[in-house]
Amino acid sequence: MQSVSAGITGRNSNSRPMRWLYLFLGGFILGTLAMNLWKNIWLRDMDLLGAAALSRLKYLEVDSGALFVYVLKERMGVLLLLGLLATTGIGSMAVSLYAAWMGLTAGLFLSVSVIRYGLKGILLVLAGILPQGLLLVPAYLMFMGWCCRIWEELHSPFRSCEQGRENRGKLKSLLCLCCITGVVIIASILESYVNPIILNFVLKIF
Repeated sequence: MQSVSAGITGRNSNSRPMRWLYLFLGGFILGTLAMNLWKNIWLRDMDLLGAAALSRLKYLEVDSGALFVYVLKERMGVLLLLGLLATTGIGSMAVSLYAAWMGLTAGLFLSVSVIRYGLKGILLVLAGILPQGLLLVPAYLMFMGWCCRIWEELHSPFRSCEQGRENRGKLKSLLCLCCITGVVIIASILESYVNPIILNFVLKIF
């Protein structure tokens, strides 16, 4: 029974990244379509990424300390929410919906930026997500995998009852969560203290 459980868990783990990629790409396409179907709402009524908004950003004096507190609360909020949902019956579904939602927002913002500013719009999007994105993307992927493992351990019919293995699994999960949290904190520091400098530099060409 334990070998069957390990085999099923292994196959599920290997297929997760591809499933999340498909969901992300699906959300990305939906975001692009939504922007084109309701272009007037995004570009005119909401003035998303408009010249006025960029002008305010260009001359905005950033309080990096306050920004760090805000960003950290947002990032930790995502971890807490997904982590709590992972302990429920909808944990796996919540992670999948999160992957699709990230694709949706990425498609929307990239499409708006490119329509408004052409190739410079891609540079604007990159300036908005670097360098913190280099840490957040792998950290969130690891955390999504962590959430799915927790969900499987709590709700899988093949759950092992071996006490020693269960304790080692809990310790490994705790260490993994601590590492992910540490990476997210470092990414939040970069987003608060480094990203505003990069964004301000790029905004000078707009």
